Amino acid sequence: MATQAKTDKTGARTATDKGMLRRLEDQHKVQKKIEAIHSNPRLLDEIAFYPAHDKRVETAEYKAVHKHLTVELDLPCLVCGVKHSTLKDKASNRYGAKAMETHHHVIEWALANAVDTDRFNEILRPHLKARHPQNPAYSKPFTTQDVADWVDHSADNLWVLCDVHHRAKYFGIHEISYPIWCPMDMLRTDFDEYVREQIAKVKAGSPGKAKKKT
Repeated sequence: MATQAKTDKTGARTATDKGMLRRLEDQHKVQKKIEAIHSNPRLLDEIAFYPAHDKRVETAEYKAVHKHLTVELDLPCLVCGVKHSTLKDKASNRYGAKAMETHHHVIEWALANAVDTDRFNEILRPHLKARHPQNPAYSKPFTTQDVADWVDHSADNLWVLCDVHHRAKYFGIHEISYPIWCPMDMLRTDFDEYVREQIAKVKAGSPGKAKKKT
């Protein structure tokens, strides 16, 4: 441990621990970051309306595209980057995901029967045509069945997510608001770790944790 001897006005010798000063400065920086973070627990008042539809059954077409995206292409979770091939690698699977899933991100499957075909062709199809000019399907108007098929199993309506960032409490796109979910893949490591620690405490039932800062 590096120290520097000094003499005060009375002639007494004192020792300054430079290492300790550096550690205190570093600790102060970390503490300032923590103090700048605050949680905002809130109850969102939401009513989800869905049209009448059959019970969800995975079609053969959906199973095929799901396998293509998650296994054959081995695409990563958009948030944490874990893949089908790295689920058993603890270093890569930081959130402890157990499976790779696909999320209907433009139009939810349960809302397919509520989509107006003419409005789909007017609003969404031109965007899809511009983004995917190589796909001839977007060059002509969709029928109602085309819309239903697109919602169910088009790769352009599916995001690859791990089960945690798809459905888990506090993390999944189906469980938290989009403004909080969307930038999760870009958070600073220290911020992300702090958030996960606080959520772990909440799940463990620790009192006085993750309360709103006033």
